[in-house]
Amino acid sequence: MAFVGRDKMNNNQTLLFFLFILSLLHGCTALQSFPHAARSGDTVALAVGSPLNMARENTTATLTDINDVVTDITSNIRSIFKLYADPDSKVYNYSTPTWNLVSSSGHAPWISIVVLDLPVGLPEGSASIKFNTTATYPSIGSHLNDRELAIEILPGEGVSNDFTYEFGVGSSLPGNLNLLEPQPRAIYGHLFPSTECPCPDYAAIEVRTTISTNAGVISNDSIRVVPQDLTLLTYSGRDFTHGVTSAGDELLVTFLSTDGTLKHFEAQFSVVLYPNKFNGTPVIDSIKYFDIDGNEVAGPASEFAVSLK
Repeated sequence: MAFVGRDKMNNNQTLLFFLFILSLLHGCTALQSFPHAARSGDTVALAVGSPLNMARENTTATLTDINDVVTDITSNIRSIFKLYADPDSKVYNYSTPTWNLVSSSGHAPWISIVVLDLPVGLPEGSASIKFNTTATYPSIGSHLNDRELAIEILPGEGVSNDFTYEFGVGSSLPGNLNLLEPQPRAIYGHLFPSTECPCPDYAAIEVRTTISTNAGVISNDSIRVVPQDLTLLTYSGRDFTHGVTSAGDELLVTFLSTDGTLKHFEAQFSVVLYPNKFNGTPVIDSIKYFDIDGNEVAGPASEFAVSLK
């Protein structure tokens, strides 16, 4: 994962790599770039915590060099994407760090990564990178706007990493980091934190929505529904599932918990269309909540909304 891949990592860089990965477990903002030292023109990555809806469109960046000269490097940002842990890893256990992250953010445990190219011609010595974003951060930590992330500028001039990878035996292609960023999508979910809750747990939540597209209808081969994985909020091994059916321009998404431990804000999902486009913001026709006996019960329906991103 050394993005300046042409040089071997020294022992300090190796240690920082593991600290970088450790930050994933806590959903924290790293205090240094990775690698922590690079040349002008090199490509670096920064772990910037677990914000909601952080993107290049709502984020700017500056670099302050050893001489206190401030340079706008917003145009040097190549990609901002989410990094998820292996679902089999300890991150998905019912652990205090993960619990704190999810319960204070209302979304799945991820860490956002910013990949950028350092500008050329930087003076050697200590520097820092600062971001400004309108993205929302969990309440358990500082907002990224309050942080300066350290980096040491090494002598010499580096080069931007094209992330070349093998594409079939004997052939290669440059990597496209933009493919890691979210596509235009409709995001469904509850207001977080809720003003109507605390709420009871549920056995099922059913969301019915109408989606208008330039094609007129939706079908299983032109739509992708992506539920967020928030099931670690309850005990490990809970039986949780979701189902999706579509007809015409109507979509029905159902979240089920056979032991009745579904939290209201676990009914989160996004809808991605391909190759079609949304024709305006989708409409929520109804959202229903059910108890373990199959009875419809009250829930924070007024706080459930959809938006296009």
